[in-house]
Amino acid sequence: MKMILAIIGSDDADDLVYDLNQHSFFVTKLSTVGGFMKKRSTTLMLGVDDDKVEEAIEIIKKTSGTRHQLVYAPPTISAGSSSPHIGMSVPMNMKVGGATVFVMNVEGFEKF
Repeated sequence: MKMILAIIGSDDADDLVYDLNQHSFFVTKLSTVGGFMKKRSTTLMLGVDDDKVEEAIEIIKKTSGTRHQLVYAPPTISAGSSSPHIGMSVPMNMKVGGATVFVMNVEGFEKF
């Protein structure tokens, strides 16, 4: 038996849980926040038989894969002069999505 922890963007969580459930994987969903950028994310926990690990990972890759999205950088403010200037926000094409996946051995697991 393996425990899969998948940390994904919150935007992908509902679709991924649905896809995993459709393939008979049952999921515990936790709302989490990243420590570095303080961005909201979702952590999914799955208990999976050893022979089903690759199938679960493929579903995670397919549903929460990276993609490009147009993101607007916040406007800049130049201070320290007699006439402060507020710069325009700039559109940037950024890579979003993806998943961080941990697969752990679980010993002594019992279903109740």
